[in-house]
Amino acid sequence: MSDSAPRPGPLTARQGGWAYGVFLALMLGLFAAEIVHDYQPAKLSAFLVVLFWVPLLALHETGHAAAAWVLGWHVGQVVIGMGQTVNRFRLRAAVVEVRMFPVEGFVRCVPTNLRLPQLKSAVIYFAGPGVELLLAGLVLLFVGPDKLFSRSDDYQLILWQSLAAAAAAQAVVNLIPQSIQTPRGEMVNDGLGIIRSFSLPEAHYAAMIGQTCNELEETDDPVGWSTPDR
Repeated sequence: MSDSAPRPGPLTARQGGWAYGVFLALMLGLFAAEIVHDYQPAKLSAFLVVLFWVPLLALHETGHAAAAWVLGWHVGQVVIGMGQTVNRFRLRAAVVEVRMFPVEGFVRCVPTNLRLPQLKSAVIYFAGPGVELLLAGLVLLFVGPDKLFSRSDDYQLILWQSLAAAAAAQAVVNLIPQSIQTPRGEMVNDGLGIIRSFSLPEAHYAAMIGQTCNELEETDDPVGWSTPDR
């Protein structure tokens, strides 16, 4: 079922900058007020977890796209954020969109052949949270478990602790199977997508071969794209 409503075009650089700036300033201002009140270095951790959210979201979606490319799937679109488009550019064959509110994202991709499509789909779904778990594991190895899980007033250690916590938390949340209902059907997250990848017949993947990004936008196919990432 197609959506006949007009889609908003990209914001100008000035509009996008102002909108994102106001949103970010509001969020950071609230955290700053809480940190200043009865200040303790450990309070910076919550602020840093929020600050790491955007680069981790970009890393998450890059993980999906990179896994799809490596496995030979066609990547048509990579979206970081939700809401109106702030910037759009092309990276190889994929259209990359940065949207106003960086709280979730998705990757639209389709198989190009029928060699182990179920397994490849599951790997692509796992690649997003997987790269975040890898990052958290590398921080753990670099810092050491004794320091990473200890309370400290050392600002550098707090930075590493916050990065590892944000990466691990984002990965775990995405791996808990769940879905949401949209006007065009059900959208699944990475955890549920991994499970459903193995339950769909080969004919389902065969029908996806050759589809373009525009054709994928007309459906909320749970394997054609990975979403939502929260």
